[in-house]
Amino acid sequence: MKTNFFGTRAVCTELLPLMKAQGRVVNVSSIMSFAALKSCSPELQQKFMNETITEEELVGLMNKFVEDTKKGVQQKEGWPDVNVLPYAVSKMGVTVLSRIHARNLSEQRRGDKILLNACCPGWVRTDMGGPTAIKSPEEGAETPVYLALLPSDVERPHGDILMEKKVRRWGPLSQLPSWAHSDPVII
Repeated sequence: MKTNFFGTRAVCTELLPLMKAQGRVVNVSSIMSFAALKSCSPELQQKFMNETITEEELVGLMNKFVEDTKKGVQQKEGWPDVNVLPYAVSKMGVTVLSRIHARNLSEQRRGDKILLNACCPGWVRTDMGGPTAIKSPEEGAETPVYLALLPSDVERPHGDILMEKKVRRWGPLSQLPSWAHSDPVII
């Protein structure tokens, strides 16, 4: 949580004000953010899907998850069970934070045409993904690089999460990709 969510937030807090017009911001999230959302109570799902959630409200939710987990009451409080790792909840936070920051950029710096998105690189052969992951690091970099190099004349995607260079609608995912069930980080 500290690195994935709060670290991403800290970097964005410092660097977004310095971002030049037509800049591109790419936050690395995960398909597991959808699994975390689906595993939350309907009340929490509504909060994480709320189009007007503020950054302060999101930070409050992420801190509550940490505290509820420390107390061992996360399931009772509507958070995912232990089968959905805190990793997935942290990436849910990154996805929602990206939506918030994109909305704020659209409101506060409309003419600058800065695009901010989250993406899932997929299951990549890294120290974390392990040697049996299905993508090479180069293949995992395709979507983040695609987003970073979007032409200056495009207005979309913005505030979205992408996988395989395709926008995914934010909401509870009915089914994870088959590779997600074999990922040792996930199971």
